[in-house]
Amino acid sequence: MGAIVPTITSLTSTIAAVDSLVNQVENFSGSAREDQLRGQQNLALRQLQEQQAAQERNLATQTALEREKIRAGSEAAEQQRLSALRRAVARQRASYGAQGIGADDGSAEAVLLGLFEESDEARAERERLDDIRNRALEQDLESRQALNVLQLSQLRERQKLERAAEGF
Repeated sequence: MGAIVPTITSLTSTIAAVDSLVNQVENFSGSAREDQLRGQQNLALRQLQEQQAAQERNLATQTALEREKIRAGSEAAEQQRLSALRRAVARQRASYGAQGIGADDGSAEAVLLGLFEESDEARAERERLDDIRNRALEQDLESRQALNVLQLSQLRERQKLERAAEGF
């Protein structure tokens, strides 16, 4: 019986050492799984952020081109409006001159002022439509940015749930 106690003591210390080794392997394995999961999640997050940044750059470029197109169209329309106004005024003055009516006559002046007012109203309407187009472009940019924030938030929450499900 004297040999049994040292054997049991030796066996107990061996079991404790094996148990400690098993715990370390489990911790290492869990840590490796956690590191792998975090690495995958970080990669997914970076890829989403890079994709969104590329989309935002593309949309910003498209928006700038569209704004330039609106501005160029507006300038061309303004030149056409002024040219048409000049022709209409010249035509009206020539008509009055052929009739022997002076351009300074009250009714002739009223007609010419009416042409200018019509032209100004057309310009104001065009500017109002240009403003609406520009606001629509701005709203599209803001919507895209809000969607990007939402997508990032959803990904982060999904990743938190994955980590919780894995017990990390």
